[in-house]
Amino acid sequence: MQTLNPIQNVVILGTGNVATHLSEALLNAGYSVLQLWKRGDVLIKEADLYFIAVSDDAIEEVAKLIPEHKMFAHTSGSVDLSRGGVFYPLQTFSKQIEVDWKNIPILIEYNDTDNVVETHGRASLQEIAKKISTNVQIVNTEKRRQIHLSAVFACNFANHLWTISADLLIEKNLSFDLLKPLIYQTVQKIRNYHPKDVQTGPAVRNDLKTLEKHQNLLSKFPKLWEIYNNISKSIQITHDSH
Repeated sequence: MQTLNPIQNVVILGTGNVATHLSEALLNAGYSVLQLWKRGDVLIKEADLYFIAVSDDAIEEVAKLIPEHKMFAHTSGSVDLSRGGVFYPLQTFSKQIEVDWKNIPILIEYNDTDNVVETHGRASLQEIAKKISTNVQIVNTEKRRQIHLSAVFACNFANHLWTISADLLIEKNLSFDLLKPLIYQTVQKIRNYHPKDVQTGPAVRNDLKTLEKHQNLLSKFPKLWEIYNNISKSIQITHDSH
């Protein structure tokens, strides 16, 4: 196996949200990003390290394009590790919105049966991560999956509920801006308290009259009615308020 030098040049396979933000972070940390690869491109083969930042379903296929003697890491929170490493930034990314990388947890996993990663990659992935973030952790696959699942509840599901809230307001010609101070305050609470300890609302109070009023308002939206009831019941079970 060839001797591997310190990482200087990287290639990112992907052009989406994660790839875009990761390329900026690496450039700011002093690394040279040789290519943001997309389908149809000829992959540069001279990089020291390859980051795969494509959809989960495409990771295995794209990994086959990387020469076997080269080190790579994918950025997914849920894809199994068969070869290479994992460099998973625990954050939601949108191209048009800047993020503060120094506070983003970066979760590192490496395959100790992959000689390239075992001899060089573990230290390199941690070194790169520590130049970007102050929160770098080594995790195994089981923990990474659990973290990703929790993140879906905390971020993706929460954002979907905000979308529902916005639609309900728009139906009555009201602005979602009305709810932003409430949302900000809710997030501020969990900086110092466990979410369970600051739960409020009609479900945790077992306020049946208010719950019924809301159910009536949602009667013409059966899918939203079901979501409302299921979440309300979950809150009641969690807090034993029923």
